[in-house]
Amino acid sequence: MKKISIIFMAIIALSSVSCDKDFEKVNTDPNSATAVPAHLLLGSIISSNQNIIYGMQQGGDMGMCWAQHASKVQYNDEERYTPRRGSIDGVWNSLYTNVLSDAQSMQTLAIAEGNTNIQGISLVLQANGFQILTDLYGPIPFTDFNKPGILKPTYDSQEVVYTGILKMLDQADALLASGTGAVPASSDLLYGGNTAKWRKFANSLKFKALMRISKAKNVSAELQAVVNKGQMMSSTSDSAQLAYLAAQPDANPIYETIVFGTRSEYKVSSVLVAKLQALNDPRLPVYAQRNNANAYVGNVPGEQNPGNYNGFSAFGTYYLRPIMPGVFLSYAQSQFLLAEAMNEGYVSGGTAGALVEYKKAITSNFEFNGVASAAPAYIALPNIEFAVKSEAKTKIAEQSWLALFGQGFEAWTEWRRTGIPALSPVVGAAETSIPSRLYYNSQEISLNRDNYTAAAATFTGGDKLTSRLWWMK
Repeated sequence: MKKISIIFMAIIALSSVSCDKDFEKVNTDPNSATAVPAHLLLGSIISSNQNIIYGMQQGGDMGMCWAQHASKVQYNDEERYTPRRGSIDGVWNSLYTNVLSDAQSMQTLAIAEGNTNIQGISLVLQANGFQILTDLYGPIPFTDFNKPGILKPTYDSQEVVYTGILKMLDQADALLASGTGAVPASSDLLYGGNTAKWRKFANSLKFKALMRISKAKNVSAELQAVVNKGQMMSSTSDSAQLAYLAAQPDANPIYETIVFGTRSEYKVSSVLVAKLQALNDPRLPVYAQRNNANAYVGNVPGEQNPGNYNGFSAFGTYYLRPIMPGVFLSYAQSQFLLAEAMNEGYVSGGTAGALVEYKKAITSNFEFNGVASAAPAYIALPNIEFAVKSEAKTKIAEQSWLALFGQGFEAWTEWRRTGIPALSPVVGAAETSIPSRLYYNSQEISLNRDNYTAAAATFTGGDKLTSRLWWMK
């Protein structure tokens, strides 16, 4: 028995040695990464941002309709200023969770890798995401966002948020100016790894942010500094836009809703059609289709015509393509903002200089819309030209409004900033004025009540659609 026990113990000892040898190597899954490369988060951040902004239940119902580019012949409660809380919550949740949180994670990974290019890109995307949020809602969680241990973040004022956004963009510019580290084209859905274009995007985004708050504070010196740096977008090819694919779920959300989802209640508005016809604008057949009487007829904003879907002009087939790009910031918009800054005297150039940049902006938008050959004649028309500051102000803003067709939230936001063209509340409106913001996320009322209440109290009238934002002076 003793001999058997010795042999048994020896077997156990050998088995123990055998099991411990190379334990970690044997039990490590070679197909499961222990560290995710930072760049692998980039594509999902870009697509998540545009999918929610271009979603027709968000940027369509509460952007295109409120900017009066679009009008719904049926199911138009949102157009009449009774939006669904779930859609509003979706914008908040998606931007914070799928864009900003992931962009911060990408930044952390990039720092660990020593990849300063990805760090810079992450800051650009964070700045863009925070600007969308504060422009839609007002004061938002910014300083406390995603901080360990903070479950109930405070809301920062818009001025604080904008200060942070501008700082992010300055940091991004510095990192991208002398950046190191790979940006694989397969992950970079905007610029295919071209960091020079990311730097132009950062500087043009800073210029846009400064113009957004230009009525609330004096930012002339900062605007001129951006111009003097010479790193803003300089051609249509610099536009920051996501190239959507030909089939869902990677197609443009406008296509996915209206065409694939057969939601044909979306039509162009009578306001848009009238403006384009008054200008004899060659973009009309691009923006709209003819109705069943072979005419361009927009639906009057707010009116319901459920039995006459075919009597009104649908979106143009160009804008119903699955591959229609999702624009973050275009060269055209950047040039309109530069023209406005010159005309207002924020930067050098004056009204004469503004005319030059304004014409570049229109030409670029014509290129985007596939009617580039019509641009030279159009920009030479007397009703497009301007010579004095007051006339320039109106025409720059009107052309910017026209060029932002398809970019729902951005079109509505720029209209809120300029008030041009003159728009009236829609037929059957639930409010006495066009909304100036979105309600806060409904979950905040219960999960972060004290901070929500403090933020709502900063508005005259509280958490209302018609409460005015800080920069709306």
